[in-house]
Amino acid sequence: MTLWNCSRCGEEQIAFAALPEDRLCHACHEAQAALSRFTEADAGIPERYRRLTRPSWSACFQRPWPATRESWAGSPHWLAIWGPTGTGKTGLATVLLAEHLRTGKRGRWISGPELSRRIQRDFNNAEDVIAPLLSTSLLVLDEPLTGASADWYTERLLLITRTRDERGLPTIVTS
Repeated sequence: MTLWNCSRCGEEQIAFAALPEDRLCHACHEAQAALSRFTEADAGIPERYRRLTRPSWSACFQRPWPATRESWAGSPHWLAIWGPTGTGKTGLATVLLAEHLRTGKRGRWISGPELSRRIQRDFNNAEDVIAPLLSTSLLVLDEPLTGASADWYTERLLLITRTRDERGLPTIVTS
């Protein structure tokens, strides 16, 4: 029997065999495994964009990966991608989010119309829709200005963007 402390939570543990290599207790190991199971679908990425990579983006849109986005990993914390329909804005943002997810971090993808629909569907519980968007480590707002043109939508969109900006959280906006 060996006493040891978890490297993440610091709780004292007892081992009856060899100590775990990662020195994580059972609870912390499960929490880490749950993070790694967070998928592109969990992040809200639409089916047609899942599993998109830089090479497949380049092949799909018949252009090289933009050099200005080669090393973007959340700094600066705002990234605006704009251009005509069909140029790969959403795909580009999705690849950056997918790469972020593959590092074990969380993120969310939501379109302006979907955000508007979710808030409008349950206006009384709009904070339940907004809260995860305020704190996720990377947020993709795909065409946020195509949501409802009502004041209530604009107010919530400003709440999301201002809060994320104040916290310095990486956010990608397509338009």
